[in-house]
Amino acid sequence: MGILVALVALSFLILIHELGHFMAAKAVGIKVLEFSIFMGPKLFSFRRGETQYSLRLIPMGGYVKLEDQDEASDDSRSFSKQAIWKRALVIGAGPFMNILLAFVLAIGVLASAGYTTNRIAYLGENSPLKAAGVEVGDRLISYAGRRLFEPGSDISILLYAENGAPKEIVYEDADTGERITRTVTPARTQTVWRLGFTAVVNEKGEGTNEIQMIEDNSPLRAAGVRRGDIVVKVDGIPVSNTREIQQVLNVTRPDKEAPLTIEVLRDGKTLVFENIKPYAYSAYTLDMRFERQKGNFFGTIGAAWNFSVSTIRNVFVTLGWLFNGTVSFRELSGPVGIIGSVGSVVQEKQPVSDIILNLVYLSAFISINLGVMNLLPIPALDGSILLILLIEKIRGKPMPQEKVGLISMIGFMLLIGLLIATLFNDIPRWFL
Repeated sequence: MGILVALVALSFLILIHELGHFMAAKAVGIKVLEFSIFMGPKLFSFRRGETQYSLRLIPMGGYVKLEDQDEASDDSRSFSKQAIWKRALVIGAGPFMNILLAFVLAIGVLASAGYTTNRIAYLGENSPLKAAGVEVGDRLISYAGRRLFEPGSDISILLYAENGAPKEIVYEDADTGERITRTVTPARTQTVWRLGFTAVVNEKGEGTNEIQMIEDNSPLRAAGVRRGDIVVKVDGIPVSNTREIQQVLNVTRPDKEAPLTIEVLRDGKTLVFENIKPYAYSAYTLDMRFERQKGNFFGTIGAAWNFSVSTIRNVFVTLGWLFNGTVSFRELSGPVGIIGSVGSVVQEKQPVSDIILNLVYLSAFISINLGVMNLLPIPALDGSILLILLIEKIRGKPMPQEKVGLISMIGFMLLIGLLIATLFNDIPRWFL
């Protein structure tokens, strides 16, 4: 059921993307031969005017076929015979629709669930912000030279790549309204011992003892534990939720580093896995929480805008991590990982209203990523076509079609290679 919902959600996002191309082409007078929902063999179709509308067999996405897209045409309304600005508008409309959709979805989610503001609601006793003079009620404006748009996720992203060096912050004093610049050194969280998995969440929002996903470097994966296994004993001690598992790992066991034994239920059978060694984990922190608000109409609109801007920026931040080594290629996900993420949201044991909100929020996040990634100047993506149009504008004449075709073919093969490579990351992570 979760996989089916994930396929429908992903198809909807791709369809919105294609709808952007379609609407823009119609608006500027380019001839649209076909607008298809889904891919593969045609199930049925009808024609309205010059355009054929089709429903196809494979429930994934859709596409728009423009005049002369597949073969040369002398039609004056063909895509290649239009002004550069018209062609650029049609190409850019797909990614734009994904970003616009994400903004609209975010409004709905944040209006219902509330949103995080830049105002500080809590500072721990050992918070580096508190040591720098920041107080509860102040507004944190930027960290390490980056403005905080969606403060909760922005701080999490920035701290993930933290190296422990002093960082500059800018905050607004609640009493005077003055913007103050200070230097802080992020703290480390207390070391905890982990097994490297996430658990299914129950109706109360608490982690159960059922494994939802096993992390790439988890000792459980090496031992043979699988997604869907239910952890019933850790070192012979019965456990029924993640809190009890953490209690055994971090409090009960006298030797935290010693290998342990895990007992799980799989398809009604009890399996025992021995010699599993937990690993120590800690992270950088500012030991603080932001204020949450709900119900303010203009505040919700602003928060949805900030969510969109933050997510767009974080796409480029995380892409940069792949090149500077902050994250490895092993952590990269493709379509299978997206389906796994969306499917896991649907399968969580929470109230239906919470599941719907989480699904819509995740869809907004994926939609922005889909839009931004398509704008990158990578062959076979919309961004590469926009780059070719820019080159055509500078040169004053079109690029030779054979060169454009070669670039697209090379890009397509590289994308297929990348998709295949991500399968080796995603399938063990989400389906084994």
